[in-house]
Amino acid sequence: MDFTQLDQQLTKISVKEAYYQKNPSLSEIYSHLTTERLNDIDVYVFNKLIPENQNYQIVKQNRFTPVPLHVHSFIELNYMYAGECIQYIDGKKVHLKRGQICLIDTSVPHAIEATGEDDILINLLIEKDYFRKQLSQENFESGIVFDFILDALSERQTHNQYIVFKDNQNQRIHITMQQILLEHYQPMIGNFAIIEKLIAVLILLLIREFDYETNKKSQKSKEQMLHILQYIEAHYLDVSLAELAQVFNYSPAYLSTLIRKETSKNFTQLVIERRLEHAKKLIMQGTMPVYQVAIESGFSNITFFL
Repeated sequence: MDFTQLDQQLTKISVKEAYYQKNPSLSEIYSHLTTERLNDIDVYVFNKLIPENQNYQIVKQNRFTPVPLHVHSFIELNYMYAGECIQYIDGKKVHLKRGQICLIDTSVPHAIEATGEDDILINLLIEKDYFRKQLSQENFESGIVFDFILDALSERQTHNQYIVFKDNQNQRIHITMQQILLEHYQPMIGNFAIIEKLIAVLILLLIREFDYETNKKSQKSKEQMLHILQYIEAHYLDVSLAELAQVFNYSPAYLSTLIRKETSKNFTQLVIERRLEHAKKLIMQGTMPVYQVAIESGFSNITFFL
């Protein structure tokens, strides 16, 4: 499949779209969804849209039918592949045009008006755990996107933020989205890994953007947390909370609280998760006995693998 064939795939009217085109209505799927009361308004709750053991899901928005007010537990990236659409995010009307991206936090009530035949909206749904890993591995620079992601990961933040990137002429972003969609529509070995890498590239490209509209102000204090996560990533085999606190000039108690606040996980959880990932790779190589894998992965107790 090439880019021309991808365009044909996306613009082809599906069976569901053909039905809604002739019978404008709300999708029957909403009759099976639960609702919750939020700010005196009933909103639908989108859960389990991302397959288990997968960090993302890609959905082409059905045309000719609206998406009512809803919330979800994942981060949503809307890309206007073609045409335009009207969304209502946290009570504000947002006009998304071709090439623009809207990044929506967890638990933000939003809705989308019915789109027309020339309007192609791609929804990229991303689990928070994906960003936790990327923040510890990638060199994300401080900025509006970085702050947005860290706030989204924190259970103590108010999740009411969104960002609309106004620049719709960025060809690198469009090409990256096309590459993601090519991998999605043409299943082959390594699709999932490639798409996850491309999502990281997409986020890095967005971090460079300066022309945006948002209801969230940047917080420079988040930059320090990036360095802390990167240090854990680089030294997870033997790092201790005391060592980490000394490196960043914090007391261990304060640093422990800070990590929990910003990532919703404590220091030990972050380290163990990274060590287990390392151990998994060693086990898959099949060249070491389990006890040696445990030692090489920073575990003194083999019961983690039993």
